[in-house]
Amino acid sequence: MLKHLNMYTKTHMFCRSYSLDERLLSCSDTVEVRRVKFHPGSIHHNHILILTSDNMLRLYQIKDTEALNIAVIPVGQKPTGMFPGSKTPFLDIYGEIAVDFDFGHPEIAELPPSIEGNNEKAMSKYANRSKEEKYMINVETQTFDKIATKDPTWNRDDWDKLVWPIYILRGDMTIHSLNMDLKKRWKPSLRGPLPMSSLENNGQNEACSLVCLNTVPQIMCIAQSNGTLCHSIILDIEEDEINKMKENAKFISHIPTKELCVFETIELELGLMTNEDDLDSKYKCPIFLKKDESKPGKYYATHSAGVHSVAISCVKELQHFVDSQEDPTSDIFINPSRAEYMVCTKTVSSQKVNPVIGFALYYEPPAIITLLSDGNLVTLGVMYTSDMPKIEDLTVHEDDDIAIHSPLRKMLQEPFDQYIQKILKKTSTQPILKLASTGKTNQEQCYELLQRAAQVLREEYFKNHAKAREELEKRVQTLLMMKKNQQKEIQCMNDETDRMQEKASNLAEKYEDIKDKQDDLLKKCENLLMLVSRKKSAPSDAEKAFMAELHTVEEKVVAYGNKIDKIKNKMKYQQIQMENWKAQETKKVSTINATHTNTIKTNLQETSNKITEMIKEINDYKKMLNLKDALQ
Repeated sequence: MLKHLNMYTKTHMFCRSYSLDERLLSCSDTVEVRRVKFHPGSIHHNHILILTSDNMLRLYQIKDTEALNIAVIPVGQKPTGMFPGSKTPFLDIYGEIAVDFDFGHPEIAELPPSIEGNNEKAMSKYANRSKEEKYMINVETQTFDKIATKDPTWNRDDWDKLVWPIYILRGDMTIHSLNMDLKKRWKPSLRGPLPMSSLENNGQNEACSLVCLNTVPQIMCIAQSNGTLCHSIILDIEEDEINKMKENAKFISHIPTKELCVFETIELELGLMTNEDDLDSKYKCPIFLKKDESKPGKYYATHSAGVHSVAISCVKELQHFVDSQEDPTSDIFINPSRAEYMVCTKTVSSQKVNPVIGFALYYEPPAIITLLSDGNLVTLGVMYTSDMPKIEDLTVHEDDDIAIHSPLRKMLQEPFDQYIQKILKKTSTQPILKLASTGKTNQEQCYELLQRAAQVLREEYFKNHAKAREELEKRVQTLLMMKKNQQKEIQCMNDETDRMQEKASNLAEKYEDIKDKQDDLLKKCENLLMLVSRKKSAPSDAEKAFMAELHTVEEKVVAYGNKIDKIKNKMKYQQIQMENWKAQETKKVSTINATHTNTIKTNLQETSNKITEMIKEINDYKKMLNLKDALQ
């Protein structure tokens, strides 16, 4: 178990090693180790899963200073018979031996069924778990992409049920799945084989390796010993299909919940071809796959003939299809995957090989490290294209929805540097040659290699460069023509601008003249209206109404004047009567008693008050009618 050290400052690294079941794995003649991987769900990174040739998955835990075997899970029938004089079991001939496994994306595990005789019922409860236990995802074994992010809506039980499915590959190209719980809360059950669509069955059991890439949806890559790579997508099986399987299934626990949709197959060049006769020769060898943790859609294939790098082109399209709710406008798988021969250790015409016995990836900077059987160590830098979006892609165009019918606009729509890169892109690769050293140089083989290199240069490099030069010349001519047209358009626009300015100045002068004339006409119209109104003899309706109102007011004034005269005469008469009465009273002896006197005083007081009120009303009417001394 390697301890993590700072490799940039340390020149020496110290390792601590543990023996995993040494008696079985090292001393047995029949049991061989097929694949070893750390379990990504291990909290302390101390769980190791081993696939052996006896169709067993063995789980080990490094605890203190010991490696404990905590589980042994069968993944198929245990081989019993062997071919005489060999270690090959009979089951291996039919492809029923598991050859490789890998972990899928973490998911919430469903309640596993429990088998009771021939009837099967679903379990309803999990084992008791301690509340103080904490669970986390092993992020060191994941990719840089987030596969299972912690959702705040999840509760503690959801994280306890998070498991990593194990996909197991057999030699006959069948895939089985297995959900293993590190806490052993349920017994793992092998499901499968997983349905695989769109795969041609050639009847040959040649599967040797698989890898599950860290993409969404997850892509599984399967390698065959004849150099064929199979790319498929892991999908969930619909509920209706699962119900149909249950009707014919012998055990419900073996029914798969996933299926594989094969969308592409690639054939690798196992060995460098030096002449046309090599096309008919077929070389077979085990192929081992290793994914690139820094690039979700890239992995490497190592074999006895060298190293290939494979890049799947539909990863971004698949991710966009999953994220968007609309149907894709174009075929997602229209761009084929690219396989590049990076290191070659064998030619097709030669039987001598220099197999790869060690392979590793270095990420800062990205490079591959290959160890060959002759002791040579090959390091090769890997150049990644930038994943940053183009500025043109971030620009919003108003006429994006308008169909482009012009060939020139179609040509200028694509960035020219990308177009040149497509032209210079190689269809075949020239790998680094690291052939087996025999001490003697075969001149014929050297000549064939030279011919192959020259052919690649002629067909790939020179031809593509000539085509790129032609495209550059075409683009220069096109740009010159566009420049001339634009200069003409600019000159026409300048002339048109001058003409428009002259027209604008003329229109401004005309506007001022028209405005002055309009002001003169308005003044003349006002004078005419005044003259017309003065010479008109018949009164208007408003004048008639005003005159009628004046006549009414005049009549009221005359009536009020008559009433006032009457009141004045009455006042004079009353004054005369009062004077006469006073004179008579002075001559008479008072014969009126006190009661009559008070009554008379009261009546006189009331009469005086009424007269005073009438005088006030008369004065108010004077003010209303604007009469001055009318009563004098």
